[in-house]
Amino acid sequence: MADTTARNGSISPLESELYYLISRYLSTGPCRKAAEALVCELEENQLLPRRLDWEGNEHPRSYEDLVAANRHIAPDHLLQICKQIGPVLDREVPSGVPGVHSLLGAGKHSLLRRSKDCGSSRWKASTFAALHRGRPPERPLSCRDANIVEVCRGRVLTGAQRFSTINPVSNYQHMRMHRRILGHLSAVYCIAFDRTGSRIFTGSDDALVKIWSSFDGRLHSTLRGHYAEISDLAVNFENTLIAAGSCDKSIRVWCLRTCAPVAVLQGHSGSITSLQFSPFVKGSKRYMVSTGTDATVCFWQWDVNNNCFSDRPHKFTERPRPGVQTVCSSFSPGGMFLATGSTDDVIRIYYLGSGCPEKLAELDSHTDKVDSIQFCHSGERFVSGSRDGTARIWRLHQKHQWKSILLDMSATLPGSAPLTEDENFFKPKVTMVSWDRHDNTVITAVNNYLLKVWNSYTGQLLHILKGHEAEVYVLEPHPYDPRVMLSAGHDGNVFIWDLTRGIKTMHYFNMIEGQGHGAVFDCKFTPDGHRFAMTDSHGHLVIFGFGSSKPYEKLPDQVFFHTDYRPLIRDSNGFVLDEQTQQAPHLMPSPFLVDVDGNPHPPRFQRLVPGRENIADEHLVPQLGYVATSDGEVVEQVISQQSAESEEVRHSALDFAIRQLQQHHDRQVVAQGEGGIPAAARVPDPGTPRRVSLNERMDVQSPPNVGLRRSGQVEGVRQMHQNAPRSQMATERDLQAWRRRVVVPELTASGYRAQESFRTSKGDEEVSLYNIKRRRVTHASFRDDSDEEGPCLKRAQSRKRQKNQQRKESLAEEYIEFSCEEGEETASSEDSEMEGSDVDLSIEDEEEWRSDSSSHSSSDYSDWMADAGINLRPSASPSSRRRASRRISSSEEEDEEDEDVADEEQTLDEEEQMSSPRKHKKAKSKMPKPPKPRPPINREISNEFRPPAWITDVIPRKSPFVPQMGDEVIYFRQGHEAYVDAVCRTNLYPINPDRQPWKKMELRDQEFVKITGIKYEVCPPTLCCLKLTQIDPGTGKITDRSFSIKYHDMPDVIDFLVLRQSYDEARNRMWRSNDRFRSVIDDAWWFGTIVCQEPYQAEYPDSHFQCFKVKWDNGETEKLSPWDVEAIPENAEQPESESAGVPVTVEEMIDILYKPQEGEWGDRGRDQESARIIAGIEQLVTI
Repeated sequence: MADTTARNGSISPLESELYYLISRYLSTGPCRKAAEALVCELEENQLLPRRLDWEGNEHPRSYEDLVAANRHIAPDHLLQICKQIGPVLDREVPSGVPGVHSLLGAGKHSLLRRSKDCGSSRWKASTFAALHRGRPPERPLSCRDANIVEVCRGRVLTGAQRFSTINPVSNYQHMRMHRRILGHLSAVYCIAFDRTGSRIFTGSDDALVKIWSSFDGRLHSTLRGHYAEISDLAVNFENTLIAAGSCDKSIRVWCLRTCAPVAVLQGHSGSITSLQFSPFVKGSKRYMVSTGTDATVCFWQWDVNNNCFSDRPHKFTERPRPGVQTVCSSFSPGGMFLATGSTDDVIRIYYLGSGCPEKLAELDSHTDKVDSIQFCHSGERFVSGSRDGTARIWRLHQKHQWKSILLDMSATLPGSAPLTEDENFFKPKVTMVSWDRHDNTVITAVNNYLLKVWNSYTGQLLHILKGHEAEVYVLEPHPYDPRVMLSAGHDGNVFIWDLTRGIKTMHYFNMIEGQGHGAVFDCKFTPDGHRFAMTDSHGHLVIFGFGSSKPYEKLPDQVFFHTDYRPLIRDSNGFVLDEQTQQAPHLMPSPFLVDVDGNPHPPRFQRLVPGRENIADEHLVPQLGYVATSDGEVVEQVISQQSAESEEVRHSALDFAIRQLQQHHDRQVVAQGEGGIPAAARVPDPGTPRRVSLNERMDVQSPPNVGLRRSGQVEGVRQMHQNAPRSQMATERDLQAWRRRVVVPELTASGYRAQESFRTSKGDEEVSLYNIKRRRVTHASFRDDSDEEGPCLKRAQSRKRQKNQQRKESLAEEYIEFSCEEGEETASSEDSEMEGSDVDLSIEDEEEWRSDSSSHSSSDYSDWMADAGINLRPSASPSSRRRASRRISSSEEEDEEDEDVADEEQTLDEEEQMSSPRKHKKAKSKMPKPPKPRPPINREISNEFRPPAWITDVIPRKSPFVPQMGDEVIYFRQGHEAYVDAVCRTNLYPINPDRQPWKKMELRDQEFVKITGIKYEVCPPTLCCLKLTQIDPGTGKITDRSFSIKYHDMPDVIDFLVLRQSYDEARNRMWRSNDRFRSVIDDAWWFGTIVCQEPYQAEYPDSHFQCFKVKWDNGETEKLSPWDVEAIPENAEQPESESAGVPVTVEEMIDILYKPQEGEWGDRGRDQESARIIAGIEQLVTI
């Protein structure tokens, strides 16, 4: 054939060139004989490329001539061509396995493939079974979605598959709306799933929490008790409890199995803003946290074995200024860290790893309120969103410092169009933040309706998602698919996004017929990710998912129980009873279903109510009639329950017996006349078509097709409390059935163990991380008002106490009265100064304090000179002598007070002649006087001017406290107020209560401070003047805020300055009622018993200052602080009598005194360094 073709001249030039290239390729390889034979045959048949002359005529050429004329053609030229074909073709028509090229491939691997041949290809099981380096290869982008049967078959063959291959993101476009249900009369802001995904919980502004089935939409139960809007819902990890926070300032906890109330927690003075169960696991101890508009963070401890909650929480009050609110919170995966955001622009971090909550840090990088915060799913990172237009990704670094990556919401993608003028002036604000499931990206919602996707490790902007037309407040990651994110907003749009490509996969618009669109307020996925549910502004619950909607079709559009809005009565603890039946709501028999107007649904719908599935048709629907009330108004009433077709009520013998027993019970209740609560109305005899009204019997009419809606009312279902028949009282049979029912199924034993093991391991990781990066951090703002005493109890400082046989109540208990409650706004420093100028004082002593906020070491501050502020002039009697009133200054005022010490002495003389402090200031500036000469040094000093014993004592004692420069102490405002009050009442020296630190600046009940200035005022009494600089409890660094105090040791007045070390040691002790203790008083041990723990004053409910009520062995009772009591060793010496003490030994005194920290005395230690100093002094004395 070739011969024929060649001789006819019909062979193409391309074919002849291919023959030549084949012969050239063979001539340099191992097949040279084949090449020689091929060349001979090519020349014989004239198949080699021909030569053309100038006239276009063809002439045959020999093989040698052809090689000589094409010296640029290498022997392997054909091989190089074949290598180039594959990559070039892949760019146009990608192969099934990228990078793999074959000249012999078939289908999508053939070098003859075309795009139309590969675009419609589908993978089969054998294709899915192909392995590439031990795992299935990625599917080509051109491949369509695989058949799920083939995917599963491939999984069987290979044992493993890539998740993206099994479940492409496009699958989520098949999620459809199963049902929209109207179940609330107000907006529904909260939705949650239980841990199994079988139940949906909704919390609404109508103060109800409802439990729905996620499989068919049935309403299982309504949880009543709140009387204001529901603000947040939380389900515990054990799937046994649900908690609801409300704007009525309370938290209610119900049992999910029976819907019985477990606890009513009332620890907030403002609305609840967030509520969460902590993943924290430690034995049976668990925590739930709540935040509120009162700027408090409450940690509620509960026991997992008996679901018992503590009555009082571990509470942190974070209100640096009035109006601050804590608005959001988030737990780390192991529950050891909690992050909260508030309107004062500060993020606060709390730690539970030590066994009880403590504050770690305050982060103030944001410049506007922080209203969204979220921990990642694995690790210690969290993201915060602020109204300042930024989000920050925080991570714990060394020394407990939290560092952040800034995400600027004004950022744009590279290559995007420049911003318009309006966009440049637009101030972005973050409305919500979230992580994807694998924590690789962070998603932020901005108030310009855009969603931005960021790389969580670098902060790079990856995608901008557009589609919403109003602000977005819902960002919900898929429970296991990191590619999928759900968003919903006030525009009624719900989107499912593909985060890897930045496109939307599914879209739903919440259009309500006849009412426009409904804003979407909350949305959640089920734990398995197969369904999600949302709630809107019109009270709807909307359920979406894969598969058929048939199970939901049997449900009516409007689902209410007739008892939903019946009034309740409340006891002093907040628990409720149904007003009409006098029963707890969870013990009432099964209600019937009604629509929004109060009309009962037909029997086929009534069987959807749990407990009514097997009731006879004639008892499913109530029969209604008109009843006139005592005021003449005609309303509709339920007179019996029967089918719409039946004219007569049929009663079984059992029904008759139950009614007889109920009537007998009612007569007993009426006869007893139980206090204050009206007895329920008497049930009419069976078959009697009348109902007893309040005072008389009224005729009852039964018009057809009547509803339960009262005339003139809009929300008919709210009037159902008028229509409940007396037969709604639960019988014993009802109660027994109710105890056996399970509203929400529990987790399986294996699932619970796996989940708890995961949380425990995560918690251990976080504790290890905390310990690795730990340094000594101080916390001054924690206040624990729980009744339980634990090792985490925060203590303050010890104080002096004088004990005698005739001792009565402490003087401080008699005269302390507080006028400013915790958290109440106090006057500013300027206002206080103006008010102080009006008091009847002739002398104003301005104390000069100079601080250097950039230094943190006590060595950076110097003591005052011995002559600074010390007046050795003899004084008049206490009645005639006029002393200077001190002016307590904050750090802002200190910069303005720049007078020297000589002016202070001059001012004292000058002010004795002035009648007004204001005139004094003016005269001082115009008529300066020269300083008076000092009295002779060898002048005899009166005893009243000599230093008191508590200053000059050389024997170390724990109390009274003697300050030293650089001491880190806890300042207790409560004790300082008691001292000021005692001075005023005893008239020891003039003191102005309106010039105290708490009048000049915002002070908490306890502050962590450092002594940065000491001066003694030598006058009766000798006063110790201290400058106290506040220390940041999160960083341990001193701040620029400081205040000044004067004090001296007074009998029966408690020390309000306590060494930090004593405070920390007291925290580690655990005291309970009836525990024995001993306390050091006047160098002796006195023994007693702890009676209870209670606040010393109601104004300071969180303070531990004198929080223990104790009983001494002699029978007297007294108040002590936790740092005043010590444990009794087993070999401790006991007193000879109940009214006697035991002397403190030297070793015991050393044990309770301050212990130097490493490095405080250099390398030598305190004892060696003290001996060296003493030796030096003795040597100087001998010179």
